[in-house]
Amino acid sequence: MEYKKFELETYNIYTIKTDKFKNCHMEIVYYDNVQKESLAKVNFLTSILCHSSKNYPKRKDLVIKLEELYQASLYGVTSKVGNMIFSNFIYDFLNPEYIDDTKYLDNVIKFIFEVIENPNVTNEEFDLRTFKIIKKRILDEIASVKENPRSLAFKEALQKMDSESITAYPVIGTKEDVDYITPESLYKFYQEFYQNSMCNIYIIGNLDMDKMVNLIKENFHNRCLKNHKVDFYIKNKERKKALVTQDNGPFLQANLVVGYNLVNLTEKERHITLNLFNEILGTGGLNSKLCKALREDNQLCYSVSLSSFKYDNLEVIHVSLEEENVELAIKLIKKCLKDMTLGKFDDEEIAKFKKQLTMYADVILDNQSSLTNNYVFNSIVGTPKVEDLKTEINKITKEELIKLAKKLKLNFIYELKSEESNTCKKSK
Repeated sequence: MEYKKFELETYNIYTIKTDKFKNCHMEIVYYDNVQKESLAKVNFLTSILCHSSKNYPKRKDLVIKLEELYQASLYGVTSKVGNMIFSNFIYDFLNPEYIDDTKYLDNVIKFIFEVIENPNVTNEEFDLRTFKIIKKRILDEIASVKENPRSLAFKEALQKMDSESITAYPVIGTKEDVDYITPESLYKFYQEFYQNSMCNIYIIGNLDMDKMVNLIKENFHNRCLKNHKVDFYIKNKERKKALVTQDNGPFLQANLVVGYNLVNLTEKERHITLNLFNEILGTGGLNSKLCKALREDNQLCYSVSLSSFKYDNLEVIHVSLEEENVELAIKLIKKCLKDMTLGKFDDEEIAKFKKQLTMYADVILDNQSSLTNNYVFNSIVGTPKVEDLKTEINKITKEELIKLAKKLKLNFIYELKSEESNTCKKSK
């Protein structure tokens, strides 16, 4: 693979030339610091821009055009990573070498920027019919959180941790946030978003990248200079004593969420060592410490998950289990972390999980979306490219893992109690 960076005045283009894929993958990535008051607007805007445009005013018009471009696909994703908000316009299209049409690539590039730069707007308002469709979709998504025990437990746990933290705020916003948006205010925000957000473009495929850059320059009219600083990380409050809270839920099982602060990590610990640490502790499947302790040895649950929010300086463990097992589960989670600080894992375990991570890295190299994601964070934050990550992971020592384990400090324990326990209480 050949990596290249093209520095332009108002945006950069990053390319990966490779013949591994028949399709080409392109992402136009806007990013900026998170502002709570605009999170819902970013999500709304990304969705509405991918639904229609001025020249393709109905969804079916846009879909027909994508079919004409040999089944190209386009969709938008909004994500919050630490203190950064990302709006990704993701575009897949067939490699032009398989098509007997000299204008194909020109039409492909012209189309994506038509969608982004020529929205379905009249009199400085987004089309009302389209606006209502997107609004309903987002409100349905917000409402659905209450039906998913894991999502609801996570949401409430982070709110209890610190309701003012960016970490606790949902990327899609709240119902109140969405109801406050109008077609007029959304278009006004679109103009601000376009002017203020940083922008990078990423392309993967077996393409003439110099030609691609020239086509982008011809069709993308981003002329707004941005040079403000983007803050990557959130420092969530730490506690001397863990915050213990609970709520009642309408579910058959209890949901336990345990959160740890990551304190004073080095860049190597955050972007390299933490990957191996998490595999050993909880993300490495049935062989991980948490899974062995909670599932295999004590049969408290079917699965236990570990989510690493390294840009938020948090590690969060979730377990769905019977109410009577919650206290034991908390003790076992604490013991697993204690064992990591004491180095109660051997070289054989380390080698096994290193091999597992190397296999995951190979999967990333074979997936265009994952490879792009790796390149996005390499270019913006400076995280290792996946090929370098494989090398660095194999250099990690046991002592480095122990040192990292000591930087996890218990922050909160939250339980979303089960419907069964609530019923028992009422019957008493």
